[in-house]
Amino acid sequence: MPPTGHGSGLPSAEIDAAGNIYVAWQDCRFRSGCSSNGIVYSTSSNGTTWSAVTRVPIDATISSVDHFIPGFGIDHTTSGSTAELGLYCSFHPNANCSRPTCQLAVGFISSINAGATWSTLQTVAGPMSLAQVAGSTQGSTVGDYISTSMVNGRSVSIFAVGKTPTNGQAFDESLYTVAGGLALRSGTTPSTNGPVLFSTANHPTARITLPVRN
Repeated sequence: MPPTGHGSGLPSAEIDAAGNIYVAWQDCRFRSGCSSNGIVYSTSSNGTTWSAVTRVPIDATISSVDHFIPGFGIDHTTSGSTAELGLYCSFHPNANCSRPTCQLAVGFISSINAGATWSTLQTVAGPMSLAQVAGSTQGSTVGDYISTSMVNGRSVSIFAVGKTPTNGQAFDESLYTVAGGLALRSGTTPSTNGPVLFSTANHPTARITLPVRN
């Protein structure tokens, strides 16, 4: 495995058309004073020898934004220096916050040249308060996993979004995606896709129903 670094989140792994492995995770090693997490990755052609840990340049190393829960995807028809990469992740716009003040959002960033250059981060959901997401014995959570897939050259992921309850609801958190996926790019121009449009709450037929055994 690649170096574990300073992060506590689960890694996200993908493979390109040539069999090269990419593993991404949250890590604070490039942050000033290790004060918040960025997203980093390492690559390997054989699973034994790994490249140096590389930072995804979402923002400056002095940034106070905290990034975590990466979902890393690769277009499986691409490889080498032209590998097309897509990364969704959750983030706190300001890591220096408490539960009542923290905001949570979901962002997307991509590269069409194997990480040589990256697009600017595009916010696709949020910000939302921690009170709007599920609670657990370990605090507020939107799930500790996320996956990213490439479909016809576009990046698709599913992520949890909490909203203010309406119509007497006690809680409103559903799974969403960006309709049509997001275009991969390495420049600074954001995708022209609209906001998050699909929700399992708004489309009950998309809910997953598991068989019941007696």
